[in-house]
Amino acid sequence: MLSREEQIAALERPLDVLVIGGGITGAGVALDAATRGYRVGLVEQADFASGTSSRSTKLIHGGIRYLARGQLKLVGEALRERARLLRLAPHLVRPQPFLIPLYDGLTRPFGVHVPAFLQPAVPWGVRAVLWMYDRLARMPALHHRRLTAEDAASLVPALSTDGLRAAFLFHDARTDDVRLTLSVLAVARRFGAATANYALARSFAYAQGRVAGARVEDGLTGRTVDVRARHVVNATGVWAERAASMDGPPQFRIRPSKGVHLVLQGEVLPAETAVLIPQTDDGRLAFLVPWSGRVILGTTDDSYDGQIDAPAATEADVAFLLRQANRVLRQAVEAADVLGVYAGLRPLVEAGSRSSADLPREHAVVESPRGLVSIVGGKLTSYRKMAEDTVDVLARRDGERRPCRTATLPLADAEGLDAARKALAREGLPRKVQQHLLAAYGAAAADVLAIANGDAALRAPLAEELPVLAAEVVYACRHEMALTLADMMFLRTRLSILCEDAGQAAAARVADLMSAGRGWDGAEKLRQRAAWEAVVDRERTALRSLQRTTAL
Repeated sequence: MLSREEQIAALERPLDVLVIGGGITGAGVALDAATRGYRVGLVEQADFASGTSSRSTKLIHGGIRYLARGQLKLVGEALRERARLLRLAPHLVRPQPFLIPLYDGLTRPFGVHVPAFLQPAVPWGVRAVLWMYDRLARMPALHHRRLTAEDAASLVPALSTDGLRAAFLFHDARTDDVRLTLSVLAVARRFGAATANYALARSFAYAQGRVAGARVEDGLTGRTVDVRARHVVNATGVWAERAASMDGPPQFRIRPSKGVHLVLQGEVLPAETAVLIPQTDDGRLAFLVPWSGRVILGTTDDSYDGQIDAPAATEADVAFLLRQANRVLRQAVEAADVLGVYAGLRPLVEAGSRSSADLPREHAVVESPRGLVSIVGGKLTSYRKMAEDTVDVLARRDGERRPCRTATLPLADAEGLDAARKALAREGLPRKVQQHLLAAYGAAAADVLAIANGDAALRAPLAEELPVLAAEVVYACRHEMALTLADMMFLRTRLSILCEDAGQAAAARVADLMSAGRGWDGAEKLRQRAAWEAVVDRERTALRSLQRTTAL
C-alpha cells in the first residue's frame, strides 16, 4: 500500500471522482467508482470510520422493526445486501441468532401499537412478521422457529422467564463496523483509489460554473492541496448538510438522531445468542448482542440538536438502556456492570415533523444546481447499494455504460481464509486469539502475526481477557494509516470501549508502539496521551457520574 504521503500526492493528479467522507458510505462509493474504471480520490476529515460508522449496534440486518411498520421495500433491499455481505465478507459478517421473548403486557411490540382486544394475538402477529422476514431474506437455513420457555432459557440462561408468553428464534448478522469500512477502503485502493485521512475539504473548486474539485487541507502538515475532479461526491453522513452548504443552500435537510450504546460484561449474557428486546419505554425495540467477549446494549433514538462533532451519552441515556435490559434479564444489570459507552449520530433525512424514531431510513442521491452529488440517509447494511445508486448518477451524467461490479466482488482478504486459519493454528496461539485475528483481518491475519516474527512482546495481548495483540498496533500504523493514539484506542483496537479502565493499563504500551511506527518524540507522545484522555473524559463523563451516584 502507498504511504499516506503518497496517497495525498496521488490526489494532486486529475481525478474522475473525488469522494468527501471516509465512513462506510464514502468507502463504498470509492470502491464502486474505482471498480468501474474511474480515477478516484477520497478524503476524510478525521480517521476512517470515526463518525457514525464506528458507533453502530454492530449489526448487518434487514430491520425487523421497519417490516412491522410495512416498509417492505427498505427491508427487502437490506436483506439482499445482508445476503451479499455474508457471501462476500464471511470473516467480517457472520450469522447471528436472536431470541425474541414476548412477555405479558406488551402493548407496542416492534414499535407498533396493539389495541387491548388484540394483545392476546401478539405472538401470532410477531410470527407473521418473522414469516415475512424469512420470505424476503430467501435464506432457508436462517428461517425462524418458535421456542418453548425451556428452549429459550437453555439458549440464553440469563433470560427472565417470568411472564414469558412466547419466544422465537430468528437470524440476522453481526459485524465489526470499523474493520468492514477498512476492508472496503483496502479493496478500493487495490483498484487504484487514493485515500487520505485527516484531510479536510475546505472549499469547492469550480470550472464553467460546475463543481470540479476541492481545496483540501492536510491535517498533519497544514499544507493545502487543490484536487481537481470531474465529479465530487458528498458522502459525509451527519455532516452532509454542512458540506453541501459550501456549494450553496442544501437541497436536503439532515435531522441527526443520537444513538447510545453500552458495553457490558460478557457475563451479563453468557451465550452466543443475542436478545431482541421487543418493547422499550419509548415504544421501539433494543438489542443485547454478544460482541468481542462483551455485550453491546443499544440503542437510543432521540432527536439531537447539539454539536455534531462530539456527541456524548448522558446519565439519562445510560439509565434508560439499563432499564430496557432489565425487562428481559433474570438478574438486574446496574451501572457498575457497564464497561464502556459510545454515542453516535444517525444522518436521517428530514421528513416533516415526525420523531427521529419514525423517520424513514431510506437513502437519497441529491444533485445540487452546480453538480455536487450528495448521498444522504441510509444505514450501514445498505452501504453498497447506496454507493451503486450514487455512481449510477455519475455514469448517467457521463452518458456512459459502466455497470456496477461490487455485487459479486469479495471484500479485502475474504479469500484464502482456510490457509490463514491453518497458518494461525500452526503458531500455537490461544484459540480466542486465532478467532479474533481471523474475524478481524481474514487472510491478512497471517500478515499481522508475521510482524511479530518470533517477538513474544508483539505476540502478547494488550489487555487481560481480550485477544488484541501488540502486533495489531504495528500493522495499523504500517498498513492502515493509523495516526493518533485516540484513534488506535477507540477505533482500531477498541480497548477504550471494551476495557473497564478505558484502556488505561494498555495506553502506555500502545503509545510506545505507535511512537516507533510514527516517529513521535517525547513531546508528541505526551500530546497524544493528553488528546486521548480528553476523548475518554468526554465519552465517559455520564457513565462515571451515574456509577458514583448509584454506588452511594
